[in-house]
Amino acid sequence: MLTPQVLANSRTAVLGEVRTGKTRLLYRFVWMLTEAGFGGEITVIDMAPGLSWGVGGKLVEVGELPVGLRYLTSWEIMPPRLIGRDAEDVKRLAKKNEEAIRPLLEEYSKRPTSILAINDATIYIHRGEPGQLFSTMSLARAWLVTAYYGSRLADDKGTGISVREKSFVEQLLQVSDIVIRMG
Repeated sequence: MLTPQVLANSRTAVLGEVRTGKTRLLYRFVWMLTEAGFGGEITVIDMAPGLSWGVGGKLVEVGELPVGLRYLTSWEIMPPRLIGRDAEDVKRLAKKNEEAIRPLLEEYSKRPTSILAINDATIYIHRGEPGQLFSTMSLARAWLVTAYYGSRLADDKGTGISVREKSFVEQLLQVSDIVIRMG
């Protein structure tokens, strides 16, 4: 059973297709941890596009976040494969996302907490370096990471984003203690 104590001491990956409840599950986990007294030890880095794009969804769009945790996000994040007109546009949008997310990773790295929750980690991987993300994650005693792992968004207009994403998730699987597949 996934108790708060288990989550607070494990590396947990939540994987699945779009709209399978990954963000809602992460939200529940963050509340479980907070109610068990870990709230001050949690940082959330929310990399998801807002719900207005039709995919993703930020934790704050699921419901009110617990008091005491640190929440880092950017509302500039967009779903490049869905709104990009062609390969160049998809790459441009992915680069903008990476530029919006990189400062969040740097801020966490300067002041890490013992528990790190990342919503939609794969959006960073479209252009960002997996090594930087794994390095940031390694600063935490425990992490909870949601990641897209499916086929609905496979058409990346020839950019290679989908291959990068799949490779990242395969690496994530190797370093996770707990893997939850949604859908």
